[in-house]
Amino acid sequence: MLKYNREQVKAMSGKEYEYAMCKELNDAGFKSEFHGEYYEYKPSEDTFGGNIVFDANAVSFLKQIGLINNGKCPMCSIREDEQQFLLRNQRSGATYHVCKTCYKRYASQEQAKRGCACCLGVFVIIAIIIWSIIKLFF
Repeated sequence: MLKYNREQVKAMSGKEYEYAMCKELNDAGFKSEFHGEYYEYKPSEDTFGGNIVFDANAVSFLKQIGLINNGKCPMCSIREDEQQFLLRNQRSGATYHVCKTCYKRYASQEQAKRGCACCLGVFVIIAIIIWSIIKLFF
């Protein structure tokens, strides 16, 4: 059973939402890890994307009590009634719904980390052409 319903989550301000996530995690014994040290979660605009998202169990807990996937984007705290964008954190494997803006931002960051696939294709084609020219003359 959810502790928070959709209407309660949607009615929260961004600060209230961040506070609720941190309070629930702290009360349940979750800790934020930074360089081998553990700290209580503290509300800030990057609390979810900067800390919580890296702990799949914390994300799962927040889903179970109704704070995530329940009418508000956890990345930016903006109300989204029809969240259809599912993100997966590459490090923790945690999945959660976000707004369209955060989805686009995250997708472009991931693409930048991986690099452009078309650039690799162009590089391979150029390498094959150079190799073919070398084979013709030598």
